Amino acid sequence: MTYNIRVGAGRDGLLTPVKYLTSSTSKLRKIGQAIRSVDPDIVALQEVRGEAQAEFLADLVSMDYVYMSHEDSRLEWGLALLSRFKITKYHKKFIRHDKKKPRIALICTVEINDLPVTIINVHFYLGDYDEQVEETAKLMGKVVGPVILMGDLNLIDPDDELTSIKKRLVDTCEVVNSEFSQEAKEIGTHRFGSKRLDYIFVDPNYFSVVEAGLLPEEHRRASDHIGYFACVKLKSPTGHRETLD
Repeated sequence: MTYNIRVGAGRDGLLTPVKYLTSSTSKLRKIGQAIRSVDPDIVALQEVRGEAQAEFLADLVSMDYVYMSHEDSRLEWGLALLSRFKITKYHKKFIRHDKKKPRIALICTVEINDLPVTIINVHFYLGDYDEQVEETAKLMGKVVGPVILMGDLNLIDPDDELTSIKKRLVDTCEVVNSEFSQEAKEIGTHRFGSKRLDYIFVDPNYFSVVEAGLLPEEHRRASDHIGYFACVKLKSPTGHRETLD
């Protein structure tokens, strides 16, 4: 699952800059309820205000977590990964090298049936896509084995922007044809109309995609984004498959 949680501010002040938003325990609990409604094994979170928020949500859903900051001088925020699998390694790399408005990728390794799986969580800055996509593709190129790319890509028309990523990975929403995936394509994942800004990409050499879709209707107002999930099967060398929600 990938989910931009808007620093736990819900949908208050939809045009208010993030640094001025206020969060609360009750709003974060709604985020936790939204996550639990999908019962995911791995969750990539964006717009997390500090490690305390990541830890609070991880405790709510009983998952391991890591948090990394964008090192933005304007505010403390970053990316987090929640996982039911053990997170064995993690680090960050800058994908937007702007001193005032930097962005990072959070790269984590989880162990699934003794197989290391790399999860890359990103939140692209609105603009400078060439640099961010190129840097993300470089990170993917260094990974040996299964890789999943998740996050808020802030892309209105990703087809022209994501060529280097799509050479290796597939868009989970595009490779299944179901009622749930069709809804995600039609209504999108953001409050401003039918645009899908939030994505999960997987390597088809290691994963098959079973389903993809959005949070249940009753949980779609917990943030200005709608959480997006994919159910995939990890192909192992022995033929055994582990299902990831």
